[in-house]
Amino acid sequence: MLSLFQKLPEVKYVYQMRWGVTQVFDTAQSRQEAERRLAEFQAIADEDDPELLEFFATYQAHREGILAYFDEGKTSGVVEGINNKARVITKRCYGVKNAKTLWNRLCLDLNLAAHAVGKTVRHMSQLVSTIRNKFLGYYT
Repeated sequence: MLSLFQKLPEVKYVYQMRWGVTQVFDTAQSRQEAERRLAEFQAIADEDDPELLEFFATYQAHREGILAYFDEGKTSGVVEGINNKARVITKRCYGVKNAKTLWNRLCLDLNLAAHAVGKTVRHMSQLVSTIRNKFLGYYT
């Protein structure tokens, strides 16, 4: 990795900024600490890096919501993931309109098949094994 950074110093900058900002979200103990550390990264951000400038523009636009994460460490990531799954299902199924069908598909996609079909995969496997053992018992 060292030789890569020596040959391409701009890669080192991007690497350090990316992991530095990630580390803020992983280790900051408070809203104030996170705000201070993110401000430090923003101050050294390269004006010629449009992606980084876009990140900090988004951060400034949604600063209170982003910093709220540091109050309790909770995110809406799970809800966002479920919403994305529902959008993918409706696209994949050419616009499922029936709410019950969408719910059943969502349950299956979210590994809640037990709720949708009434049996768990482990239970079905045990049932198949029992049937196979009984069947083989008649032919030995």
